[in-house]
Amino acid sequence: MAGSAKTTVRSDGSEQSVYNELRRLILMGELEPGAEISQLELADRLRVSRTPLREALRQLVSEGLVVSSGPHRSVRISTLSMSDLDDLYSMRVLGEGLAIWLTVPILRGEDFERLEHDLELTTSRADADAHGRFHAGLRIGAGARLNDELRRQFDHAERYQRAFLRLLDPEVFAVKVAEHRAILDACAARDAERARDLMVDHLAGTAMSLMTSQRHAPFALPAAVVMAKAGRSAGRG
Repeated sequence: MAGSAKTTVRSDGSEQSVYNELRRLILMGELEPGAEISQLELADRLRVSRTPLREALRQLVSEGLVVSSGPHRSVRISTLSMSDLDDLYSMRVLGEGLAIWLTVPILRGEDFERLEHDLELTTSRADADAHGRFHAGLRIGAGARLNDELRRQFDHAERYQRAFLRLLDPEVFAVKVAEHRAILDACAARDAERARDLMVDHLAGTAMSLMTSQRHAPFALPAAVVMAKAGRSAGRG
C-alpha cells in the first residue's frame, strides 16, 4: 500500500502527540498524497489506541491534510493539486505581505542576529528547520491568529516543495537564497514597502516555478500579487 512503510514512532499516545506525529508523516511525505490506510493499521503503526487516533484524524480533516474517513473506517491522505497550490500561495502572498509590513518597524538587533543566523543555515542547508525559522522571524509583528494561520500555510507549502522542487532546475535554490538576502536587507533598511514587495515576489515566484513544472496556469495568484502590493503608504502617513 502506498505510504504505509514503517517509520520511527514519535507519539506518546496522547491526542496531541498522535496529531503531531501524523501531521509530520503527512507533511514529510512519509504518508504519501492520496494514500488510503485503515484506522486499525494507523493505530498499530503508531502503537496507540483508537480514541486519540480518531481525535487526531478529526483535527487533520479540519486542516485539510486528511480526507474524511470512509465507510470502512479507512482514511485517505489529501492529494496535491496545482489548483490547491494556486489557492495556498494566493493566501500566503496576502498574509505574509501584511505580516512582514507589520514586522519591519519592530525588528531589533537581536532579531536581526537570529535572522542572519537562520539565513546562513538555510543557505548552507545545515539545518532543515532554519528556513521555517527565518520566515517565522519575518512575521513576529503579526498577531497570534495571523501567525498561526501563516505557520500552517508555510507547512503545507513545504509539503508541495518536497514533492515537486526536485523536478526544478538546481539554480532555483540559488535564486531563492538571493531573494532571502534581499528581503532581509530591506528589513534592515526599515523599508517595509520594499520588504513586502520582495516577500510577495519571492513566494509568487516559488509558486510559479512549481506550477510551470506541471504545465499549470495560475488562476488566483496574479490577482493576489496585485492586491498584496496595492497599499503603498497604508498606515505610514
